Amino acid sequence: EEQRESALESEQLGHTRVPYSKAEEEERAKAEAARNAKKALDAQKEREQSATVVLEDLIKKSEDECVVSPAMLGGRRVVTLRNIKGPGKIVFPPALTELGHTAEQDGVCVKGLIKVFIENCQDIEVVSLCKIITSTIEITHCKNLQLTVGQERLSTLQADMCTSLTIKFQSVGLWGAKEDRIYHAGVSDMTLLLPVPGQPNDQPLCRTMDYIKDGAQQRGNATKEEYQFATFIDESTKQLKTESVVRIRGRMLTETERRERDSFLARADQTTEQKGTEERGIDEEEAQDIIQQCAVHKGEGNDAFKHGEYAQAVLFYSLAIDKSQVLPPFSPTEPKVKNEHTFAERHICFSNRAACFLKLGHHEKALEDANSCLELCPGFIKALFRKGLALHAMKRYDEARPLLAQCLTKEPNNKQIQQALRFCEVNLEKKRRKRMG
Repeated sequence: EEQRESALESEQLGHTRVPYSKAEEEERAKAEAARNAKKALDAQKEREQSATVVLEDLIKKSEDECVVSPAMLGGRRVVTLRNIKGPGKIVFPPALTELGHTAEQDGVCVKGLIKVFIENCQDIEVVSLCKIITSTIEITHCKNLQLTVGQERLSTLQADMCTSLTIKFQSVGLWGAKEDRIYHAGVSDMTLLLPVPGQPNDQPLCRTMDYIKDGAQQRGNATKEEYQFATFIDESTKQLKTESVVRIRGRMLTETERRERDSFLARADQTTEQKGTEERGIDEEEAQDIIQQCAVHKGEGNDAFKHGEYAQAVLFYSLAIDKSQVLPPFSPTEPKVKNEHTFAERHICFSNRAACFLKLGHHEKALEDANSCLELCPGFIKALFRKGLALHAMKRYDEARPLLAQCLTKEPNNKQIQQALRFCEVNLEKKRRKRMG
C-alpha cells in the first residue's frame, strides 16, 4: 500500500513523466544526486558503527598489564573497555596514533583513535598515550579506576555514576586550556591531579569532587545522581574549580558562564544611543578576534557540509554561534559603523545548521534553528524555506504550506521551492481525504 501511495505521489509530482525542459531535467539530476548523497551518508553511518570494538576480559591474572595493540582493534578506532576487573593496567600505546584511513572524498588521512569509552570496570588503571581525534574519553559505572593521560592532549572527559575515580595528567599542557572541561554526574570521591608550570610533578594541582558534597540537587524529574557538574581551570585564579552545569538552548554552561550570559543579555536590553563593544566589556581588539574566529568556524562548517559531513558541520556552526554570543547583536537596519563589532553572519550559521539538522533527520532542531535565524533576520528566505521543510517533515502540512508559498512569491523561479510546495499540497490533499474517510 505504501509503495502504491509513493508511486501515486511521484506521478502527481510529475516524477514519472519525461522532463518538459532542460531546467527540469537538471532539477531531476540534482534530486538524484541528493538521494545518492543520502545513501552515501547512510553508508557512512554504517561504517562508523562498524568502527567500534568492545574489549573485555583483558586482565588475565592479578597485577597483569595489557597493552592494546592495533591487531586487537582490527582496524576499528572507537574503543570500548567493558566489564574489566582488576587489579591490573591497560595501556593505549603511542603506536595507536598511527591508525587511520584515507577519506575517499578528499584524500585526507586522519590518524589516531576516534573515541574511548570505559564502562563498568573496576580496580584498574587505564593509561592513554595515543592521539584521540575527538579528544574525548567517557567513563561510566566504574569503581576504583585511575585514568592516566600522557603525551597527547585530552580536552573533554565525561564521568558518570563512578566511585573512587582518579584522573592524572602526567605533564603540563595535556589539559587545562580555556575550553577544557571534565563533566561529571553521580560521581563520588573523584580526584584530579594536574601538573603546574614551573612546579615539580610531585606538587600538582589537586581537587577532589563528590556530587553530594558539591551540592547536587534534584531538578524536576532528574535525580541527584543526574545533576551535572563541570571542573575546569579558573582563568582568574589559575586554580581548579567545580561548578554546576545548566543546559541552555543545547549548550552546557557553568554557573559562571550562565551569569556572564545573563549579564550580557541584561546589558543588551538596555536602550542607549551607543551600543558598542565598550558597553559590553569587550575591547575592539578582542571583538575583532572573536569575529575572525567565528568566520573561520563558519567556513569550516561550509566545507564539512559540502563533503556531506553534516554532524561535523553542526559542530563548526555551533562554535561560531556560541563564540558570537558575547558580541553585540547585528542589526540590518543600523548604520555600518554601529555593526562593525558584530558577527554579521550569525543568522546564516543558524540557517545553515538548520540545513544540517534536516539532512540528519533532526527536524525539531532544524525548526528551532530556523526560528532563531528569523528572529535575528526576519524574512531571510533560506531560513523561511528550511522552516517550511522542517514543518513538512514533521507532518505539519497546514503550517508548512503558507511558508513555502511565501518563499515562492519571493523566488518564483526556484525549482526546489516549487517542488516542495507541490509535495506539501499533495500531502495536504491526502490528509484531507483521510479525514473524510
